[in-house]
Amino acid sequence: MRKRPLGQNFLVDPEITQKIIDLANIQPEDNIVEIGPGKGVLTQRLISMIRSLTVIELDPKLCQEMESRFGKNNPTFRIIEGDAAKFDYSSIKSGFKVVSNLPYYAATHIMKQLIHFGSRIQTMTLMMQKEVVDRLAAKPGNKEYSSLSVFVQYHCKVKRLLEIPNTAFSPKPKIDSSLFSLEPLPQPKVQVEDPQLFFKIINAAFFHKRKMLKNNLKFWEKHFTYEQGQTRLADIDLSRRGETLSMSDFANIANHLYSPNE
Repeated sequence: MRKRPLGQNFLVDPEITQKIIDLANIQPEDNIVEIGPGKGVLTQRLISMIRSLTVIELDPKLCQEMESRFGKNNPTFRIIEGDAAKFDYSSIKSGFKVVSNLPYYAATHIMKQLIHFGSRIQTMTLMMQKEVVDRLAAKPGNKEYSSLSVFVQYHCKVKRLLEIPNTAFSPKPKIDSSLFSLEPLPQPKVQVEDPQLFFKIINAAFFHKRKMLKNNLKFWEKHFTYEQGQTRLADIDLSRRGETLSMSDFANIANHLYSPNE
């Protein structure tokens, strides 16, 4: 079976497209970035509504199509041929909004790159696979709760907006999608002395999801305490699993372990 170029599934449903625009709360003065425009269904609606539209597309053929459809004599439209997961978003004037049906094959990588440049972005209204969005929005104790949940919620306010059936796309994927918004936080949700250590602990805690923390956090075993038959770290019972810890719990562990001299 021949593989589709870049594994893209294009949004084709005009009703869903309008709902996305409504939920993204787009204003006439907005500067919008769209990633992976596909057949331009969303692009066509956006371009007439806003101050400027920058489109990032990896496929050279689609770039040519976009340029010929929307770029002629249109100073408010710009197309960039490139990889959105590696793109330097500081090259775009600060204060833009992102509205995008992210290509499935690279959605998480693109989202992480956007979060890295979050101080320049007002809001992101993104569409991704439903199962990934389940993880992004998951709370402690939920089976979808993961290191990705903590990473995204540390940096952004996550809001689920709309469930989108696979019939809204061509070719029709096997899975459904979800629309959600990310609003970059001016300050991270919890205060940690060393963010690198914080995420190292989180990644270790979830590395073997079914294992207890005392097994996953063995790297820091010298800091464990033992009382009344319990193994503890920063007063947290290490017989628990990572998925039961809140972001504040992880912050407490990270700050407890932090040593500026090491």
